[in-house]
Amino acid sequence: MQYLWVLLILVYGIVKGLRETLKKKAMETNSVLEVLFFYTLFAFLMTIPMSYDVFSVGWKFHIALIVKAGIIFIAWLCALNSIKRLPLSIYSVMDMGRVVFSVLLGIIFLEESIDVLQILGMVFVIIGITLVNASSKRTTNEKTGRGVVVLVLISCLLNSVSGVMDKWILSTQGDRWFFGDATVTSSQVQFWYMLYLTALYGLYILIKREKINVKKCVRCPWIWILSAIFVIADKCLFIANSDPNSTVVAMTLIKQSSVLVTIAMGKIIYKEKDIFYRIFCALIIIVGISVSIF
Repeated sequence: MQYLWVLLILVYGIVKGLRETLKKKAMETNSVLEVLFFYTLFAFLMTIPMSYDVFSVGWKFHIALIVKAGIIFIAWLCALNSIKRLPLSIYSVMDMGRVVFSVLLGIIFLEESIDVLQILGMVFVIIGITLVNASSKRTTNEKTGRGVVVLVLISCLLNSVSGVMDKWILSTQGDRWFFGDATVTSSQVQFWYMLYLTALYGLYILIKREKINVKKCVRCPWIWILSAIFVIADKCLFIANSDPNSTVVAMTLIKQSSVLVTIAMGKIIYKEKDIFYRIFCALIIIVGISVSIF
């Protein structure tokens, strides 16, 4: 079971690809905030039966999880606005830019090592992302294109920070910064993180006085499916992060398997054009990922 974490992250990557597709489907009939709030709320409610001993979590972990929820709160606002405005297959390849951020953050904050092959792999990733960015400019006007690229980059950076925090929070190694020898389980993290994230979106809706159609959201099947796979994906992710054999660098690279799912869904569901060009860009990035891992 030494490599169970690899399988869990592969499952996460595949489910992540499905999740991006379903987000776009849900936003065909609901606003960005409606989708974010209700799919997070429903996911939180689904975690309650699986949560154990959640009230024994120390105050330091609560601070860290509130910060993590705040980071994801902003990241998902950027991501869903990008998904709504971009073809799914373009967004999925651009989103792979988080590889670069995650590798750098893993090296700086978690002292993970990087070798020549991983540097070469990152070069391939950057080339692939640059090519797909050129493609995106052909499908959007220049002003809109720049804005979407900025949103995707912000989402990539913040998701990378969150990924590093997951490894830090769930580590079972003793005497780590801030937490010392204290540990927390994946169930405890999932419960509190989703609760804080739901509260942030609810507060944001109240402050903005956003109009929410509760009945329409509750009846939307895509939001319910999103919630279920959100719970499954994060459970796999948190368990993998608690494994001492896993690293942020390796997990981030494996997660990019999601791009194959989103490109396929973009073609099947949305009949997107230039799919072969985007597959070519994705393959360049996947070559970089493979070089980095092996």
